[in-house]
Amino acid sequence: MNIYKSTAIYLLLAVLFACDDPDIIGLDLPGSETFTITNDSIENFTIKTISEDSLRSDESQSLLLGEINDPLFGENKGSFYTQMLLPYNDISTIDNVVVDSVFLTYSISDHYGDLNESEDLQISVFQLSEDIYKDSNYYSNESFNYSSINLATNQSINEGDSATSSYINIQLDNSFGEMLMDETGGNNMIDNVAFLEFFKGFYVEATASNTILYLNPTADKSRFSIYYHETGIDTAVSFDFEIGGDAARINLFNEKDTNNIAPEVNEIFIQSMAGYKAEINITDLQTIKDSLEGKAVNRVTIDFEVSENSDYPPHEKLYLVRETNEGGIVFLTDFTIEGDEHFGGDLNNNIYSFNITRYFVQLIEENDHYTNKLYILPVLGSANANRTILDKSKISINIIYTEI
Repeated sequence: MNIYKSTAIYLLLAVLFACDDPDIIGLDLPGSETFTITNDSIENFTIKTISEDSLRSDESQSLLLGEINDPLFGENKGSFYTQMLLPYNDISTIDNVVVDSVFLTYSISDHYGDLNESEDLQISVFQLSEDIYKDSNYYSNESFNYSSINLATNQSINEGDSATSSYINIQLDNSFGEMLMDETGGNNMIDNVAFLEFFKGFYVEATASNTILYLNPTADKSRFSIYYHETGIDTAVSFDFEIGGDAARINLFNEKDTNNIAPEVNEIFIQSMAGYKAEINITDLQTIKDSLEGKAVNRVTIDFEVSENSDYPPHEKLYLVRETNEGGIVFLTDFTIEGDEHFGGDLNNNIYSFNITRYFVQLIEENDHYTNKLYILPVLGSANANRTILDKSKISINIIYTEI
């Protein structure tokens, strides 16, 4: 049997189960029924995994750092650019000091993969040589020039008793701290405009086998610190710079190619970090329209079931969007008019369920002007590293109707 026709028996008006639950809107209406259209009624239906385009990734709520070599999804890497800002204007001269240590510190809000395998995490920090701007839009495939000298000398993860108390210290060479201390009291530390002309920021990358960290640049522990003591005095103090707030930040992700993954015939791959999404294309709309003639559609839902993998948790929520005739991507009217809670998309009992009643009616009534191509996307795809595998054979569209 043709694989698309076999898939269609489930995905497109397939196995529409009767339901006696009065809490389901539509079935409690007088005369409401469900029905099934067999796979023989559907032609030229496709559902496939495709590569995601680059994502807008500036000022993301999390900076993603690390690497996972996934046996199914392949290599997934996260790195970032970031500015560093003065703590205040008109920094006075700090002289006759000895720099003891220099640290770039980030709070860790979460991680993906296995934090116990982070021993092979190796972080590199380079100095940017091009400007980045807080008020500009940037994407996950941006490329800026930076120095070839790795400033990082060591790193350590300090795990607290909760996610919000964990942090990572990235130690930099003392000579970098000495260079900044030499600028105190001068024109380069009058304000951030002058400072960013002098020091444009960092590029931070990492290698690992199975760890991606979610770093929170706005948390209390996140800062750049130069620890020093005055000559002849043992007491150490710190000179701290800001890496959150108004500092520009850009997440970067490696490109992914569907040729590098090998999903089973009955699998769909969804991945954050500009990874993969699902494309659903329905072309035989007339058959559906004929089957609904003389019927009023009360409610339509589409359900996707997850193929479980305990090593890599699936997304907590997915988006279902459509392509316009002009090639743009927009939300369905079920979301924009009815709201997020009505529309759905949260993972419950291993299933993502979407209410697509408005979209479905518009599709069959206005098929000359209304696109029939849908996409399944990760939510906050530039701020998490999750991936999800959907089972094609366990996807269903459920229609509740009333005879007119």
